Amino acid sequence: MKLLVKQFPPIYFAFVMSTGIISLAAQAQQLDWLANGLFYVNLVAYPVLLALLVLRLVLFPSEFWAALTSHKDGPTFLALVPATALLGSQFVQLANSRPMGLLLWLVALGAWVGLGYAFVLGVSLKKEKPSLEQGLSGGWLLLVVATESLAVLGALLLPTTTLPPALAMLGVLGLFLLGSLLYVLLITLIFYRLTFVPLGDEEIGAAYWISVGASAIVVLAGTGVATAMQHTSVLVELLPFVKGCSVLFWAVSTWWLPVVAVLRLWNHYTTRPAFAYSPSYWSMVFPLGMYTAATGKLAHSLPVAALQVVPQYFIYLALAAWVLTVGAMCYHFAAGSRLKSA
Repeated sequence: MKLLVKQFPPIYFAFVMSTGIISLAAQAQQLDWLANGLFYVNLVAYPVLLALLVLRLVLFPSEFWAALTSHKDGPTFLALVPATALLGSQFVQLANSRPMGLLLWLVALGAWVGLGYAFVLGVSLKKEKPSLEQGLSGGWLLLVVATESLAVLGALLLPTTTLPPALAMLGVLGLFLLGSLLYVLLITLIFYRLTFVPLGDEEIGAAYWISVGASAIVVLAGTGVATAMQHTSVLVELLPFVKGCSVLFWAVSTWWLPVVAVLRLWNHYTTRPAFAYSPSYWSMVFPLGMYTAATGKLAHSLPVAALQVVPQYFIYLALAAWVLTVGAMCYHFAAGSRLKSA
């Protein structure tokens, strides 16, 4: 049991992220049975994963800190933030429970502050650092996903907040813009990494798919902020700017989709790896669900009815990826249990 806790990979929170966003996308397509079913899955998965992460921190603090402040593994800890915030969004939209949504937003905010600053300062203050090609991957975009997930849930909670409306809106808008800026900074480095550094036999697919999910969640946050502006009549003079940013990042997300898909196929063709489950595969499921949800919200916010065609079909692609990955995960766990028994 201790070994399980010590080696627990926080990227497993991407399972909650993927399940949560597909649930919300399904609700937008009036697939309530699917949305509620995935909500119940998260109600079980999230506390289990959170308990494992907390136990890892308590029982193995030095190893926890070393992993959190590493260029390779550190970004994966930030998956806790969007997993928490998306579960909060499920509570608000599916269970109409704003108090639970607020509680989870506060937990996500605490994790964002604690883990985010620890990671950024930890890697910044290290005396020995890896080269760009060794230390940078698409996983760093979890900084963006974590920040924007707070804006997504914050925008949902904003109409009923007890804070002064202008202050609350400024905070949510600030998170949206900060995440947008972080995306621009990181994607510039990642684009350089992809185009000017030999890729070799690196496993490209999973980590770099986050480039789609990170830009798509900026769209989801932007449409949420735009809706909150319209409902509260606060900072409405910035509404065209927010909508324009949302369209920009939707275009970026759409552009990245074929790029990462071809890179994944190329990587598999050249390396011909054996099919084996990895928790990082959830980083490929999440962007499909996020692109589905974000496109649907953008179509409603602009409004552009023709865009609704995309989520109507993409929801099934995202669901198929989720089912396949769940199946691979269950088989992986079952095979491991049989091996231990033998």
